[in-house]
Amino acid sequence: MSVDQIKQWLNDTQNYPDDTLVTFGDKQVPISSFRALNASERQQVADRLKEIDAEKAELKTKQASIVGLATKAQEALTAAEAARDAAARPAPKPGDDPFNDPWLAPVKTALESRDKGVEELKNMLKTVVTTVTNAATIFSEERWDAQYGAINFGKRDKKPSRQELLDLATKEKLVDRHGLPSVTKAWEKFSEGDRIEEIRQAALEQGRQEGRNAQIASRVPAPGVAGPGQAPQLKINPNGGDLGDLHAAAIADPELRALLDQAASIGIN
Repeated sequence: MSVDQIKQWLNDTQNYPDDTLVTFGDKQVPISSFRALNASERQQVADRLKEIDAEKAELKTKQASIVGLATKAQEALTAAEAARDAAARPAPKPGDDPFNDPWLAPVKTALESRDKGVEELKNMLKTVVTTVTNAATIFSEERWDAQYGAINFGKRDKKPSRQELLDLATKEKLVDRHGLPSVTKAWEKFSEGDRIEEIRQAALEQGRQEGRNAQIASRVPAPGVAGPGQAPQLKINPNGGDLGDLHAAAIADPELRALLDQAASIGIN
C-alpha cells in the first residue's frame, strides 16, 4: 500500500470513521489511533506495512517453490521405487514360460480355452466345406451329363466329347442361370456353323421349290381364259417308233404328271 493511499485512507472519515478497526499484524487497532499519530509516526507505520506486504509476497513465492520441490521429490521417489521393484524381479531366462507368473496364469488358461474352441470351429468348417464341395461336384457332373445326353447331334459323323464341350464353355464363359459352364450352350456355339449351313440349304431348296411352282403355274391358263385348244391326238405305235410310250414317260415325270393333271381339270386331254 502506497503512502498516498494510506493518507487518503486516514483522511476519509466518511467511509472510515474513527471506530473502524484496522488489522495490524495479529492485532486490531482503531483507525483513530493512526489518525492521532504525527507525520513521522505515520511514515513508520506505512513503511512497516510495506515490509509486511513484501514479507507476504516472499512467503508466497517460497511456498510455491516448496510445493514444486515436493512434487518433483514425489516423482523421483515413485521412479526410484519402480526401478527398485524391477531390479528385485529376476530377469527371464531364454526358454522360460512367461505364463508361469501367477498374474499371467489365468491369462494362459483363457487363451488355451479360446484356442481349443477356435480349433474345433476350424475342423467343423473344414468338414462343411468338403461336404459342400462334394455336393457341388456331384450336382455339376450330373447336370453336365444330362445336358450332354439331351443333345441331338444329327447326322454328324464325329461327335464332340462332353469334356470338349465343357472346356469350350469354360473358355468362352458360356454359363447357365446358376453360373456353371453350360454344355448345351457350348454345343450351340460348336454347331453354329452347321446350323447356318442348314438354314442356307433350306432357303435354297425353298427357293427352288417356289421357282418350280411358279413355272408350273405359268403354264396353266387361268379359269375362264381360252386355252391353246385341244392338241391333236397323235396315234403312236409304242412298239413301232423310236419315241416310245410318251404318255407313260410323262406319267413317270412328277412335273409333267402335275401339268397333265392340271390340264385335265380344265378340259384339256
